[in-house]
Amino acid sequence: MHNYAMATAPPKPLYRDNPCEFDLQDYDLLQTSGWNRSRSEPTVHAANDADAVHEFLDSLNESPPTTRLLYAKELERLILWCLHVAGTTLTELRETDLRRYRRFLQKPYKRWCDTNGRKPQRLKRDGSANLDWRPFAGPLSDTSVAKAERCLSSFFGFLVKKRYADVNPMPKTKRTYTPRFRDRHLPVDTLAAALSALEALQKEAKTEAQTNALARATFLLQVYFYLGLRISEVAKHRMAHFVKDKDHDEELWFFRVTGKGDKERFIPVPDEFLDALVAFRGRLGTTTTLPSSTEKTALVPRLDAAGQFIPNEPVAARRLSNLVEDAFHKAANWLESSGDTKNREHVARLEIASSHWLRHTYGTTMVDSGMQLTDVRDNLGHASVVTTEIYLHDDKRERHRRSRSHGLNRRNH
Repeated sequence: MHNYAMATAPPKPLYRDNPCEFDLQDYDLLQTSGWNRSRSEPTVHAANDADAVHEFLDSLNESPPTTRLLYAKELERLILWCLHVAGTTLTELRETDLRRYRRFLQKPYKRWCDTNGRKPQRLKRDGSANLDWRPFAGPLSDTSVAKAERCLSSFFGFLVKKRYADVNPMPKTKRTYTPRFRDRHLPVDTLAAALSALEALQKEAKTEAQTNALARATFLLQVYFYLGLRISEVAKHRMAHFVKDKDHDEELWFFRVTGKGDKERFIPVPDEFLDALVAFRGRLGTTTTLPSSTEKTALVPRLDAAGQFIPNEPVAARRLSNLVEDAFHKAANWLESSGDTKNREHVARLEIASSHWLRHTYGTTMVDSGMQLTDVRDNLGHASVVTTEIYLHDDKRERHRRSRSHGLNRRNH
């Protein structure tokens, strides 16, 4: 029976900036293995649980950055819980232990959570460790707990498949159906309110560094909303991927994307976004108003320690989500402080929104505007229109109105 003693201090992170490079050498518990260790010779180089973790992380190297980050985050949390709370190694865990871990995710220790309700960066701008880092922003929702358990089940499944472990100890959970994604989007008026709030904050900014950060946050939200990109696509593309075409005398702009499976697609760029692009490039100090095919400027560039733009260096994918959520929090705080009761619903949504919500917002607004599903599919880079159908939404009252004319005795309504 394990002693589930409360850890006396916040845990330290297991990696600095690369989610596939855990530093586990100082943890004696992980240099061992438990009852679940298979007697077979594993097909990976793993003499103990620490080695098994490294093998799993190594298997993620070819995965998208967001996938690596997600698995690393959940595995790190479990390992920290094993070390500081359960006092056991990974292959010693039984189903009962993992049920306790589930309850821990639903209510982690306060000292394991950031006081501002969001998880701070691991590193400071100068590259040094951030001593304020915490593994949680707060208690996880049921959806987040389920996602964490799926990640950990994949980890234990990997150990079984590689003959390092005998069984997968993750308890089975009954999944309840929830409508996919429809509620995970921002209404256009909420996004507009967020952008207005960020614009107001720019005017209130006291330093150029603050103004630059807010201008970049504003542009980042616009990139997601007007182009519907994935996080990895925002990180790896540059201004040179904007391309110009012509339809008779009309000038058309597209954003050329190489997405999943190296599939290329051309996303139409609306005029509103061209205006935002010109404004942001003016702040960057680019030599041309609109992008050229040869320039190296990142789509979303980094800021240096002094808050100045480094135009040719893109923000890393793992950082983009944090920038979006930070922008949402800043906008929510400003809207709440305005005292306007009309902002309450905007604030409530912004406080729980993530970067992926903006991709869903793009898909939802495209479908709601009447665009063909095949066109939305092509813009989003979906392999199948079946995936795109998650953005279909039909208000029941509107559907009722359209159905009234169906009958033997038609009436005008």
